[in-house]
Amino acid sequence: MTESPAGPDRAGRRLGPHLDLTDIADLLLDMTVPRFGAGGAVFVLERLVAGLTDPGGQLVVRRLRSRFHPDDALAQATLPPGELLAFGAGSVYGRCLSGAGPVQFSELESAMLARIRPGGRAVLSQHRSFLAVPMTAHGAVAGLLVVSRAGADPYPDAEVAVLADLAARAGAGVADAAEFARRRRDGEALRRGLVPAQPSLPDQVEVAWRSTPAPGYPVGGDWWDVVPLPGGRTGLVVGDVMAHGAAAAMLMAQLRAAAHTLADLDLEPAEMMVRLDRSAATLPGGTCATCVYAVVDPAEECCTMALAGHLSPVLALPDGRTHLPALPAGLPVGLGVGQFGQARIKFPPGAVLALYTDGLVESRTRSFTKGVLALRSAISGEHGDLTGTCDTLIESLRHREDDVTVLLARIPPGCPG
Repeated sequence: MTESPAGPDRAGRRLGPHLDLTDIADLLLDMTVPRFGAGGAVFVLERLVAGLTDPGGQLVVRRLRSRFHPDDALAQATLPPGELLAFGAGSVYGRCLSGAGPVQFSELESAMLARIRPGGRAVLSQHRSFLAVPMTAHGAVAGLLVVSRAGADPYPDAEVAVLADLAARAGAGVADAAEFARRRRDGEALRRGLVPAQPSLPDQVEVAWRSTPAPGYPVGGDWWDVVPLPGGRTGLVVGDVMAHGAAAAMLMAQLRAAAHTLADLDLEPAEMMVRLDRSAATLPGGTCATCVYAVVDPAEECCTMALAGHLSPVLALPDGRTHLPALPAGLPVGLGVGQFGQARIKFPPGAVLALYTDGLVESRTRSFTKGVLALRSAISGEHGDLTGTCDTLIESLRHREDDVTVLLARIPPGCPG
């Protein structure tokens, strides 16, 4: 059976970019089973997805999807998606994966059958004609399309050509989707490794936070921290490495660890910034980051803060008024300047202090002045749960161009001083 010339063209358009691996496999099987055979399966080289080296000269593939007509239930149970199989370079699958082109065979090799579950062997034993076609991308094999049928007649050249064309069109999509899946997995692993542990929440200060990386990046350069201090006080840190992506995230992790250690020494905010500046200056790559450190003292109903090139926090009072505390600006840490000031402000119970990064208030189309005004408007008035307030601020203010972090703190009314 042959495919009309328009068929592969339509298939190529359907097998375009922006699909994941299972989408591509499903579409490919839609176009091949039962049109070219009662059975079909799509495999991708595992090293493309997981970045692993094939062991001992064997080629490891992951079954993306299989399909058998008319009864598919047993095949799905015994030839499941996601299963890993290893084949020798000299096997029919191995030859196809090694660049030999389409390979036809009349039965599965014993070594291949041994790697398949018993129920799957029963399904495949009913077929007498198999065709393995490589899916190629940029001159390299990314995976396999395998079709089979009960009749013993080999696939005619015309059908082999059509299936080879379909597989080739799918190859680039498979390679791109595999790379995306690998990067997403690696990014998630990196993100999990860089997410700070749940802090010990203070007894006399309510805190809540939200932090999201810039779109397209699994991790970012923003960080935050909550550090319990003696006397019921609480240290609050928000910082922003001036970059995006994994490199910024690794620098961020080092600065976060340094800032936490310094804050835990119960230093004055200005002195903490001096030492953080020294630490940042020793990191490779010309590290530069902004930072704000605030120490909340419920007993004194005050807050002492220091800035390092960071935007001033916003204080929202219980009566609805908001203002920006007058703080010495300072330069970002990492420059080795070593000069920072600090200021002490009143922080009455019920007031909300907002520490944040510029991604919340500034964009290419909005100045930070207008953004801060929008933040002050959004945070004025009554506040219930601070976590809900964080969510509201992120959703209403962020512009989706940059990392965004917001950290809110409040001394609860009636808190014993």
